[in-house]
Parts: sequence; structure tokens; C-alpha cells
Amino acid sequence: MLKVVKADKNGYAARLGFKEGYRIISLGGHAVKDVLDYLYYDAEDSFEMEYENKRGDRKRAVVNKAPGQSLGLEFDDVIPMRCKNKCKFCFVDQLPRGMRETLYVKDDDYRLSCICGNYVTLTNLTEEDVERIIRLKISPLYISVHAWDPDTRKFLVTNPGTLKLNSYIERFAENGIIMHTQIVMCEGINDGKILEETVKKLYEFFPAVRSLAVVPVGLTAHREGLYPLKPITPECACATIDFVEAFNRGRDFCWCSDELYIKAGRPLPDDEYYGEYFQIENGVGLVRKFLSVVEKSVAAVTRTDKRFKVVMLTGKSFAPFLSQAAALIKEKIPFADITVFPVENNFFGPQITVSGLITGGDILKQAPRGADLYTVPSNMLKEFEDVFLDGVTLKEVEKSLGRVEKVMPFGENLMDLLLK
Repeated sequence: MLKVVKADKNGYAARLGFKEGYRIISLGGHAVKDVLDYLYYDAEDSFEMEYENKRGDRKRAVVNKAPGQSLGLEFDDVIPMRCKNKCKFCFVDQLPRGMRETLYVKDDDYRLSCICGNYVTLTNLTEEDVERIIRLKISPLYISVHAWDPDTRKFLVTNPGTLKLNSYIERFAENGIIMHTQIVMCEGINDGKILEETVKKLYEFFPAVRSLAVVPVGLTAHREGLYPLKPITPECACATIDFVEAFNRGRDFCWCSDELYIKAGRPLPDDEYYGEYFQIENGVGLVRKFLSVVEKSVAAVTRTDKRFKVVMLTGKSFAPFLSQAAALIKEKIPFADITVFPVENNFFGPQITVSGLITGGDILKQAPRGADLYTVPSNMLKEFEDVFLDGVTLKEVEKSLGRVEKVMPFGENLMDLLLK
């Protein structure tokens, strides 16, 4: 059942007397499991509904809504399905102590995959879950495949439930479920021929399997007692890029993450290569998109003689590209003192170089003082909250450094921040 926490007075359900505390029992003749059932039927115009009022009285109603009209109900948060894997590359297992508590929660929830874009392995699905995904058209799903070969995949995720994944993908494709997929590549395990087979087999289900990203395994300095994985070498990165680019030619299906290009020492592809940027949240084309957006925003402003000192804080891997953007900006604000400052990741270990894993504590210890403005990328902070991974808040950083502003994911607001 779903417990109502808010009922919009203008929603259809208000006509039926719905208030906080009411519970929905079934929709369309199917028992309600969670908010996805509600979202599916809320998009329908006509269906049966069974519900319970605050006194516990059960009632039935036939809903006949106008097209596009909502029931107008909100519910308790979804309790996530917990992960039952023991992945050899699990990032949560590599986290040090002292971070936000929610970061230690492992979920593997197909519902959050559809709603939030979380990558899941589907090892905890029941047959009821599979049938429900198909019936409700829960799509798109974001699936961590890692290897088409079941034995290799089982070795990586350490859960026999993964042996069913290939059949799930086939059934979902037959029933019109869109899937975006990823391979977390571990050198010597699922690279080379194993990776090539995975790419080719997944493409057989195109366009239902709409996209595939190849990302290198992320290894922190906190792997005591864990499987001895090695960082991706430049040679492995180059070989992977060569195969993926050749396979993708004319297909618009699979891409390597920006991090692989950086590891390989290769230039990033141009804007057109990434098509609709299906995998940008997975770090695929993010740098190219940022540079393209900044270039356009710089071109739209006139030259100014403003003078100020700015420090742009970032991770080591993104620093060279942010320096390219800074050089473009200097053409329009030539008297500005703009410094790109790559923060060393002491919290996770120096081998972690992405900006999204920089902590507030490392910024406080390393950032130069005396600037008029500091910028941080928004991915350093928790979504909807100004707090870093280690619990340090943006206000705490501002108390030490001075004015700090967030740069949107693709740099859309960077020029506006500088010209304020």
C-alpha cells in the first residue's frame, strides 16, 4: 500500500475526499507496491482504484480523469532495495570513514534506476519484478553489464543472481524496455576480447539497448582486504578506445568515458561524436560539452576591462581542460587574474583525480587565499544541498576562503559569475 502524505486540493483524488493518511491498496486491479504503480496509472485516464481512509474503511472508485489530469497525491519515500552483491570494484567498500552516512548505503533498485538514472545489476530481481517492469513499461533502465560472459560477470559481482541478466536483457528488449548500459572495465578481467564480445552482443539488442559506456574502474587508497585490482594502464586505455571508436563508427551506440581518454593521453572527440550525449551523466562527453558551452557563452559577451582575482578549484584530471576554458575567458576579460587550481585528493588517495570526489577538507587545506572569488563545480556537492562528501559545508569553506560560487555541470553560468 501507498500512504498519502499530501493531497493537492486541485487534484482528481480530492474529489474522492483524499487526505493525508489515506492509503492506496490497488490500481487497475493490481496490488500497489510502490510509487511506480501510482505514476503509471496517474498517466492513464480511466482505471479502478481501491483505497482506505484514515478509519481503515476500504472503498472502491472508478477514476475517469481528463487527459493529463493528475490524482495529485504525494507519498512516503521509496525504501530502496539493498544490494546483494560483493563486487570486486565496489566503490562503497573503498570509502574511508568520516563521510556522510548515506554514502555507505548500497542500493541496487530498478525503481531508482528508472527514476534517477542509477546503474543497477538486477541480481535481486524476482520473476514478479521482471513481469512488473514489462507490464508497467518501467523504462529506461540503467544496467551495469560489465561482461556478457556470465562466468566473468559472476566473478566480478560475486552473486549467482547475475547469471540471469542476459535473459532479462533479451526479455526487456522484446517488450520495448529501453536500456542504457555500462561496463566498468577492470584490466585483465573484462577488457580485451571479453569487452569486445560484450559490446557486440549488446548491440544485437539495439535500439532497445540504446547506449553503452565503457568506464575505467575507480580505485581509492582504501582497499585493505579487497581483491587486488590494478589501475587501467595507458596501453589498455588506448586499445579500448581504438576498438570502441572503430565499432561505433556509423552506429552512435557506445563510447569510452572521458577518463579513459585522459588515461590514454588521447585528445577528446569532437562534439558531434557524442550524438545525443546519452551517457553524459556517466562521464562520457562531459568535458567536450563543458568546453563547447563555455566557448559559446564567451562568444556572446563583449570585452570588459574588469579587474579581479579568481581561483577555479577542480580535480587534477579536469584542470587542463578548465585551463583551456580560462584562456578563452581571458580573451574577453584580459585584466582578470584567473588561476585554475587542481586540488590533490588526499581523502581518497592521489590516484583519484576527478573533481566530483574532491572533499571540502582537502580544499580548506590546499586552496590559495586572497582571491575575490572561488568557483567549485556543482558535482563536488550533494545534489540540492551545499555539502561536500566529507560533510564539510560550502558555508564553512566560505568562512575560510571568502566568496565561493557553484559552476553548473556544463559551465552554463560561468561567465555570469565572473561578470557579476
